Amino acid sequence: MPKVSENYKKEKEVKIVKAAIEVLKIKPLYNITMLDIIKVAEISKGGIYLYFKDIDELLVEAINMIAREQDTMELLTVMDDESIESSLISIFEKLGDYIDSCPAIIGKIRFELLIYISNNPEKADSIMAKLQLKNMGMQFMEMVAVLIQKGIEKNVFRKDVPIELVMKNISAYIDGISDLVVYSRVYGGAPLKYPTREYFQQFAQSQVLLLGK
Repeated sequence: MPKVSENYKKEKEVKIVKAAIEVLKIKPLYNITMLDIIKVAEISKGGIYLYFKDIDELLVEAINMIAREQDTMELLTVMDDESIESSLISIFEKLGDYIDSCPAIIGKIRFELLIYISNNPEKADSIMAKLQLKNMGMQFMEMVAVLIQKGIEKNVFRKDVPIELVMKNISAYIDGISDLVVYSRVYGGAPLKYPTREYFQQFAQSQVLLLGK
């Protein structure tokens, strides 16, 4: 039997991963099977297992391939000549622009991955540890928390509003708008009336008013 070169193996692996990405675009992540990918990749049922041991390993690699091409969001927005309120609004606007600029498949994956993990909690740690999806949400929340805390320390914002409550409200709002964007772009839902940045801008302004002294 002729020896298979490493280049051939790599090309075959990439072909399989790209086939998985094509399936991810049209089928819910939590319903994808090896057979779906085998059909698109035009590979034998036994052949695919020479490269990936199971569907989870293959989907993780497909998601990571997409993530490597994902643009980052520049969150460093605080400048000495800006007010804390302006910085807060600016960072929310950047989040809105980032969500609008992301490929639709990114939102689809994030949404469906949550469903998959919820239905298979025993796989959560092993899958999440291998994913390279940039956690922009966590970076964003950390930056917002820093800005709000600075506002409280400088007496720009009230001290009697618990920052934990504010952060929970912010997180819930972001999740809600993000879901609406995904429904609209991926699942045929009604489009948002305004650009995403305007929703976040208005929300940030209302938070500033809520926290203002």
